[in-house]
Amino acid sequence: MTQARILIIDDETEVCTFFRRLLTGSGCQVVTATNQPEAEQALEMNTFDVALVDLKLPDTDGLTLLQLIKASQPACEVILMTGYSTVRTAVQAVQLGAYEYLEKPFDDIDEIEALIAKAVSYGRQREQMPAAVEEWDEVANAVGFQVGSNVAMRRLVSLAYKIAPKNIAVLIQGKTGSGKEVLARFIHAASGRADQPFLPVNCGALPENLLESELFGHEKGAFTGASQTRRGIFELAHRGTLFLDEIGDASPLIQVKLLRVLETGEFTRVGGEKLIRTDVRLIAATNVDLEQAIREKTFREDLFYRINVVRLEIPQLQARSEDIPLLAEHFVHQFNPELKISAATRRLLENYPWPG
Repeated sequence: MTQARILIIDDETEVCTFFRRLLTGSGCQVVTATNQPEAEQALEMNTFDVALVDLKLPDTDGLTLLQLIKASQPACEVILMTGYSTVRTAVQAVQLGAYEYLEKPFDDIDEIEALIAKAVSYGRQREQMPAAVEEWDEVANAVGFQVGSNVAMRRLVSLAYKIAPKNIAVLIQGKTGSGKEVLARFIHAASGRADQPFLPVNCGALPENLLESELFGHEKGAFTGASQTRRGIFELAHRGTLFLDEIGDASPLIQVKLLRVLETGEFTRVGGEKLIRTDVRLIAATNVDLEQAIREKTFREDLFYRINVVRLEIPQLQARSEDIPLLAEHFVHQFNPELKISAATRRLLENYPWPG
């Protein structure tokens, strides 16, 4: 990170002083700004590797400055600094091109230095080799995630990779068969929970009573056929990731119980009274419009708020025609390595409208 050029934009002089001392000690050149005019002047007079930008400033906001920086210096990587209450906006910033976001207060100086060094390295590599291998390729390959070359899909995966280490809920939207579960597995594999369980449950595949038992477990004698106590997915996925597919199909009862465990981190087994604590990262998925379901009173708005911290929308396959040959080859090789796709079949696949 030696000789890296860093711009700090924050109206709190204490924050500017903190970063100046921290980064100059690592050999960086640091310029600070406390408002938009000072930031614009700094951008006119210098070229930066990384800019650390506060999300809330008296005369502007971080999203405006992000777009300003990217317009004037596209190679400059931007890290947003945000309070806990503005994580959704910070994620929006990543979608608009920010490299990452830092949550205030700053607790781990080593982590901050590592993040800035990583941003500097990433920006320089990207500038020298625009077509370089993405930093998430290794994780994608490990879980069998065929991303392809579609720009929208690659942006989505880059965002998923950036938010994976954050312990926040994710909502994946996409048509049936578009790869929602493999994207969820990718997020789990790129997170700090990668060595812990990843457990998927399809909310639309089971009737209410069986889904309730599957999720929360049951005590012996809780219902006819409950001959022994059984742990549910929320217990089995402790410290790992729980993937709830087709969450829009969950009944009102299941929605209430999901909301309670997301709010408190506690639940009871069916037929039980003892509160059980759990630590899971929730990734939910749906192929329906949950906001429309809220208007139709079939999905709880408070539950939607809990699961929709980050929303990832998978592009439809019909919008990714350039990736169809790659996906076809992957699945053919997976199920029959000796089978080859003919040129005629390839053309047929590429020209098919793929409604799902």
